[in-house]
Amino acid sequence: MDIYARAKKEFEKRYDSTLAVQENQPIKVGAVTKPTWVTVVEGIPCRISKKQINPVGFGEFAGTTQLITLYCAPEIDIKSGSKITVTDHRGLSRNYKRSSEGFNSYKTHQEIVITRDVIA
Repeated sequence: MDIYARAKKEFEKRYDSTLAVQENQPIKVGAVTKPTWVTVVEGIPCRISKKQINPVGFGEFAGTTQLITLYCAPEIDIKSGSKITVTDHRGLSRNYKRSSEGFNSYKTHQEIVITRDVIA
């Protein structure tokens, strides 16, 4: 086993969640082609990291800004605009949107900045 395979195995021990990725793909229904959300991968081990950038503000609306990073295997292809559902070890699922191009220069993992997909 080479050093990168060993490092990847150690990094993956820290994954405590799983993800499912949906892409908006054109699906033909009769004579009409409609964009439909299709699950392309699911059950992939991952980890979420949250970092608070700004404290709670005191304006008209109180709110915080967070930097949310998704860590997963570099072989997984998650396209921009995809919907990502992350289920943690307690079974709690949260929906996210892909907001950046993945940084997958590492041989052990890739890092993707995502945002919460919340409907108010």
